[in-house]
Amino acid sequence: MSSFALVTEGVTDQIALEAILCGHFDSNDLEVNSLQPLRDATDESRQAGYGGWELVLEYCTQYEYLVEALSFNDYLIVQIDTDVAEQKNFNVPLTEGGKQKPVDQLVSEVHGVIKRKLGNKFLEQFGERIFFAVSVHSLECWLLPLHVNDKKKQTKLLNCETVLAKALASADVAYEKEADCYRKLSKGYEKKKNIELGAQQNRSFEIFLASLPVLAELQEVG
Repeated sequence: MSSFALVTEGVTDQIALEAILCGHFDSNDLEVNSLQPLRDATDESRQAGYGGWELVLEYCTQYEYLVEALSFNDYLIVQIDTDVAEQKNFNVPLTEGGKQKPVDQLVSEVHGVIKRKLGNKFLEQFGERIFFAVSVHSLECWLLPLHVNDKKKQTKLLNCETVLAKALASADVAYEKEADCYRKLSKGYEKKKNIELGAQQNRSFEIFLASLPVLAELQEVG
């Protein structure tokens, strides 16, 4: 059994990534452990104000914690949204020449920020075991193909949480940004066919999935 440690903005992101990993590898035989934010029965119902992009980047500077995490886990995934990329201490412009940057360019630049936080020493030791889930512009965009029927809206990158909430309301499904809700919303990604659909509709999702180890490598490490 292979194991993944997660450094994410919030508990809801962890829950979605866990479903995505199970679906991508077509296996429930994965161990997924949360590093940031820590998660327990109390934390799961207390998403508001917990986690955040600043804590993700800060955690990436903690060499000793990261080394310890990889002594107990096969892989580390760092997740961050790009909607806050222009904030101070992140400093990645979303536009260039008055136009939105291409997704591939934006994801690459955010990778660079995370790598600088992790540092050369850590990357030289463990780089092949680190993966970046950079969601443009939020992880809710990755969930749209599961819940939005309009194919154009499935590919949206802006205001995805609002689009998701409206689609759910139309289907008489309650939406809250909390653990139990996201467990239900992301469950569809436990199926491989839905993972493939999501990758077709969202380029940053596709980039993340393509970066993951192939199943043979996963079995070897695990």
